[in-house]
Amino acid sequence: PTRAASRRPFGRLQILPWVIAVSALAWSLSMRLEMASYNHELVARQVAIVEGRDSTPLGHQHDCEPCPRCVQGSMASELKATDATPDPRAVTFVLVATMNANNGPRVAALLASVQKYVEKGRSAVHTLLAVVPDAELRWWELAASALGDQPAFNIGVLAESAALRSGVEALKRAAPKTGRREARGLGYRIQMLLKLGVAEHVPTDFYVTFDCDVVLARPLHLGDLVRKDENGALKGVTQGSMGGPHAHRWLSSSLDSFFGTTPGSAQQKGGVDGAHDCRVSNLMHTVGVTPAVMSKHGAFATLKRLERRAEEEGKRGWDEYLFSALEDGLDWTEYGLYAAGTCLDGSFNRHHVVDPKVRLYDAALQEDGSKFMDPKVMNEAFGPNPFVVVQSIGGSDATSAADALYSHLGNPAVEATR
Repeated sequence: PTRAASRRPFGRLQILPWVIAVSALAWSLSMRLEMASYNHELVARQVAIVEGRDSTPLGHQHDCEPCPRCVQGSMASELKATDATPDPRAVTFVLVATMNANNGPRVAALLASVQKYVEKGRSAVHTLLAVVPDAELRWWELAASALGDQPAFNIGVLAESAALRSGVEALKRAAPKTGRREARGLGYRIQMLLKLGVAEHVPTDFYVTFDCDVVLARPLHLGDLVRKDENGALKGVTQGSMGGPHAHRWLSSSLDSFFGTTPGSAQQKGGVDGAHDCRVSNLMHTVGVTPAVMSKHGAFATLKRLERRAEEEGKRGWDEYLFSALEDGLDWTEYGLYAAGTCLDGSFNRHHVVDPKVRLYDAALQEDGSKFMDPKVMNEAFGPNPFVVVQSIGGSDATSAADALYSHLGNPAVEATR
């Protein structure tokens, strides 16, 4: 279409639905759909069968019958059969999302960046897995069903309840004071837990955590996120530092969570100066925040330790235990838990490499959302690092973020009528 000055001008908010629709339509020309949604028990059984295990890592029981909502030939088994990218360096993109007025346009930007930058020949991405609220499952199924064929990677949709032991409502009941105290509510904490619990459903050895604020910033190739060392062992590349004014508290509380529910538990129980030297000063130089490359097996080790702690505290699962710890003042985060858990397990260096020459994202832009308005900062962010984060909590709104990202991700063949 051509621009027509005589047409009634459209406001930005009015054209946003069309931007989203055009993005989805463009992507549908090249995306392969291997979509499945299924309940927790069936998924656990299918993953166990594919991986040759009799039970899931945390010992769930598999005595349910397939339900009508489950797609025949589930994602777990189907991915194993088709194996879009057999290279073990390929990762799963895990998008933890909920649909609202802020996230919808941001998802469109994420999809546009995937379309532009994921290599089509030997894809560095095996699967894009969206983890969404149970109530939104049908909406996301419809969104996935609108996508067509592409050989680059597979797509899956997973209900939140499949990745949690105790259920969302039970978790909220376990932390009533925290729910009233935290400005962003308990949904923010639940999203943290999902980034660990999803490991049970990830078909690759490594996965990358996404929020709707993340976009790809350059072409992504095999070896960028997961490397083979001199002995052929796979290692995920990490940010190498956790910045921001709250990082020390997050890591300290996360470490304490493995020893008790109150601040200082790790120090009191001798957990800081153990065989692996898991002092907070050391944990600061491991993982960063979203987006993070995480090892599925590192997440298993972390959750196994937390599950043992939950049993000692009389809680039904690791997630309920962590929510009860919030009530006692532990300000844990998913990445703090992962850093501490893999350190205590002695597996962090087995699963990861910290390369001082590599950063996954621009930390300054990630921590200060106002910087996205500076074209010079955005130009510098697109190129050297794999990802760019334009955080809503850092000060960006969806409309202005779209304006800032368009010059880097927009399709010149699509021209809006104004």
